[in-house]
Amino acid sequence: MAKYKAGIIGCGWFSHFYARALPKFKERVQIEWVSDPDRARADALASKTGGRVLTDYREGLDSAQIVFVLVPHPLHHPIVIDCFRAGCHVMVEKPIALTLEQADEMIEAGEDAGKVLMVAYPHRYRPSMRLFKNAVTDGRYGKLFMLDGLMEECMQGSFKGWLARRETLGGGVFFSSSPHMLDVITWIAGPVAQLSMVGTNSGSELDAEDTAISILKFESGVIATTRHIWAGPVSRAWYTMQAYCRDAIVKLTTTPTGDLVTQGVDCPWSTRIVADTPGGSHTLLDNCEGLEVAPEIEHFLDCVDTGQTPETDGRTARRLIELVLGAYERAQTVGATC
Repeated sequence: MAKYKAGIIGCGWFSHFYARALPKFKERVQIEWVSDPDRARADALASKTGGRVLTDYREGLDSAQIVFVLVPHPLHHPIVIDCFRAGCHVMVEKPIALTLEQADEMIEAGEDAGKVLMVAYPHRYRPSMRLFKNAVTDGRYGKLFMLDGLMEECMQGSFKGWLARRETLGGGVFFSSSPHMLDVITWIAGPVAQLSMVGTNSGSELDAEDTAISILKFESGVIATTRHIWAGPVSRAWYTMQAYCRDAIVKLTTTPTGDLVTQGVDCPWSTRIVADTPGGSHTLLDNCEGLEVAPEIEHFLDCVDTGQTPETDGRTARRLIELVLGAYERAQTVGATC
């Protein structure tokens, strides 16, 4: 297979998950450079990935074939456009952009350049989530009729800078992070017929909702809920997805067993899938899979190799923010969110 020269733009906390995963693809990817305006952060990432350090990503675009864009939300649009104009394939962290207009421009730029645009929604690519989806859709437990997603995160005191402002975040937790669950739920249940949400603020520094609940009805007849807490006092179960089928309740739980905020990529995890049936409980999976980005990186590289459309391409990511922004608009007309 071809070996691609790659750049990483953005060297913050999450970039180290990429630094842990990318060596698994050393026969396919060579990191040429990493870039961040904060030289110390770039140096720290380069010590793990190799490659030269840039404080201006534009200086490296002519030497890269693929670029991983790991920057704050408001920077996605201009940086991705620059990457496409330089002839690079792009994998960008979610959400694709702050507005539908920006998303459209990014999608068009990628198509005009003939390059791959993939938006990183890691949960659907995790092996545990693939197993969960198969378990609830292959008929073994009867008809699926309801899904419930829950994310509990303790981010008290973490809302600073661009993360604290609706304008730069794109909204609140429902725009920024609840689409992790919405992506998985729509991937499993299909096209959405109706979506509504409510949100509140717990008293955090965020000037939008830090807690949100949504209700969905799908064309398939399945209904679903998402619940997302950003400012809880503790985080008991970081990510839970539960499916109600005629013959079983299937539950996936992924929980850090250390401190995710301080340990980051070194935090240990526990992931379990259990099916509760009238005949008893059955464990389908019990391992230490956590916030792993290697499966989505592999999918991105496969798409670059073959020209196939990523599962989470620009248009899929655009549909998610369109759903979210529509739900916001309806909620604001009745005073259902901040």
